[in-house]
Amino acid sequence: MAGISDEDIQKVRDASDLIAVVGERVPVKQKGRDFWCCCPLHQEKTPSFKMDPSTQLWHCFGCGEGGDVFAFVMKTEDLTFPEAVRRLAERAHIDIVESGGRAIPASQKARLKEICARTAEFYHTQLMRGRGAEADAARAYLAGRGFGGDVPRKWNLGFAPGRGALVRHLTQLGFKAADMIAANVALDGRGGPVRDRFYNRVMFPIFDVSGDCIAFGGRVIGTGEPKYLNSGETPLFHKSQVLYGLDHAKAAMASSGVAIVVEGYTDVIALHEAGIENAVATLGTALTMRHIRVLSRHASKRIVYLFDGDAAGQRAADRALAFIDRSMTPEAGRSQVELVAVTLPDNLDPAEFVAARGADALQALVDGAKPLLEYGIDRR
Repeated sequence: MAGISDEDIQKVRDASDLIAVVGERVPVKQKGRDFWCCCPLHQEKTPSFKMDPSTQLWHCFGCGEGGDVFAFVMKTEDLTFPEAVRRLAERAHIDIVESGGRAIPASQKARLKEICARTAEFYHTQLMRGRGAEADAARAYLAGRGFGGDVPRKWNLGFAPGRGALVRHLTQLGFKAADMIAANVALDGRGGPVRDRFYNRVMFPIFDVSGDCIAFGGRVIGTGEPKYLNSGETPLFHKSQVLYGLDHAKAAMASSGVAIVVEGYTDVIALHEAGIENAVATLGTALTMRHIRVLSRHASKRIVYLFDGDAAGQRAADRALAFIDRSMTPEAGRSQVELVAVTLPDNLDPAEFVAARGADALQALVDGAKPLLEYGIDRR
């Protein structure tokens, strides 16, 4: 396992003023010698989060959490200690040296994030302003799903034209082909020119919990396979750890104590637009232990797995139950948050259900979800 030297940790600590780091997330006000804000870890109207600039320590009198700048980043961004050090190193433009593993320099990760950000902007512009039958079809698809108006801007939706358009755009911005490939927005041309990874697809940028674009999912326009295509694994993106929509959903999870897990991007968007703002989606995988750890930091009470009523949804339920059988039995004692599940009726997916029957009906199903083990027994 990679290790970070004490010298580099101290270097990052010295470069990371607690007040400034917290102030990038929430408004901060000085009272006397201390600084105060509303705690970003839970919902509150009166500031109870105190920071001492001399000791560089913080404490929330509302939820009881506290610590130093590393602890703040760990708790607000769902990171381990080494990940928090790397995050703050990126912020301070400090390259850290790690031992015992193939470490990615902070400067390279920052470069890959910049490529993803510029790619998301390009795709969004193509969706909103692009001309031609394919761009028109992308807009028509989203409108047909009820995702017109402000939805594309809010979720930064896009359209990938392919044909090297993205590679040419990023090249003009000064990015190197090797970095485009490393970010998985482009593919090696195998002797020919580097080519766009995504072609003729509606694009769903994937953001980490802090709101940085790290990957993409694309739905083909019309017919074609695969219907959905995600970015591959990169130094930024590990699909077994990332949940689509978590950057949007974390506040509602904290206030309600409940997370809802669905299968697809459009389901997440549809639920949020209907007012159910604590929904996220896995990215082509069953729920993993890492997912559960991430969600439980925001949703302290329940994680609700909402399965589609069709055959694909039931296959997803089987995959989830196999995982639970191995890892989440009561004897394992590995999760304090309650895991529950429910299947939607009449072969509907969440977006279809909420469109047909409304948010209140869906919320009633969520409230009546059964513990996952009981759900599995009932299905057999």
